[in-house]
Amino acid sequence: CENSSIKALDTVIDTKVLDLIDIVRMPCSGKVETGIILKCLEKGYVGVLVIGCPKDNCKFLRGSTRAALRVSKVQERLKDIGLDPECVRMEFLSSLDGHKFTAAVEEMLHLIKAG
Repeated sequence: CENSSIKALDTVIDTKVLDLIDIVRMPCSGKVETGIILKCLEKGYVGVLVIGCPKDNCKFLRGSTRAALRVSKVQERLKDIGLDPECVRMEFLSSLDGHKFTAAVEEMLHLIKAG
């Protein structure tokens, strides 16, 4: 989300974690459709982390809520076909949460390596 998580990304201090990920900028996390997530997995990405603004602070009112529902649906589909649903996750960060951005990415990487 360009209104929060991209701004949080700009405040990341430990930038070496950024070398480990590909970033897709969206105007709102609510624009992340299930097809986009599944296409990333299809292309060989081992995980997808959707980062949106806090639900009560969404510029588009319900974007983060929509994104969370879509992530949940993808997780259900993955579980149904026998894949690890934790390879797709949703985090909510404000524009000041650079430290949480790094922690979310590191946690995601840890889950992927453990899986």
